[in-house]
Amino acid sequence: MIKHTTFIQIIAGYFILTLGVSLIILSNLGAGAWDTVYVGLFNKFGLTIGTWSFLVTASLIFFNALLTWEKPQFKSFIGTILASVGIDFWMELVFSGITVTSFSLQILAFITGVSFLGFGVSIYIRPQLFSGPIDGLMIATAKRLNISIKTARIINELLALAIGLILGGPVGLGTLFVAVFLGYAIQYGTVLLNHLKNKGLKII
Repeated sequence: MIKHTTFIQIIAGYFILTLGVSLIILSNLGAGAWDTVYVGLFNKFGLTIGTWSFLVTASLIFFNALLTWEKPQFKSFIGTILASVGIDFWMELVFSGITVTSFSLQILAFITGVSFLGFGVSIYIRPQLFSGPIDGLMIATAKRLNISIKTARIINELLALAIGLILGGPVGLGTLFVAVFLGYAIQYGTVLLNHLKNKGLKII
């Protein structure tokens, strides 16, 4: 059973990370590989970015189970739902109708977005309650192809990037930046959370 404080922390993490995702998309400088897929599908077929996020990642949960011949990780639906709702909250309500045209504001939105994305991820992964479908795909690919986790991640990211490019998603220089620096943002977010915990903040 999920503790009350743990669930609040997970919700807070997704609330912050989806803000980061939304700012990166708004910057129009290039989004993360999988986000380019969601935006590309949105541009092609309508609905909302959050809806496509849900449909793609929910499908991955079952696809991962097929690759590994294991039961679907239904706990992953928690993150799938929270990410979908969070993205649509920011994109459809808070930032609805907003277009960032100034290059300096684009840079600001992008850097702030990457920072929030990394910090949000560092919050939600602390309880280690479940792995996201994309992480699950990485593990499933590594098992099925008998390759390293690192290689599996690169293959999956390149595949998502190719699909996003075909769909006309926001592939750009920022896409490479996210791939390179997101890990650092998550690391610094974790350091900050550890510091706050040592100061007495009641977090996991």
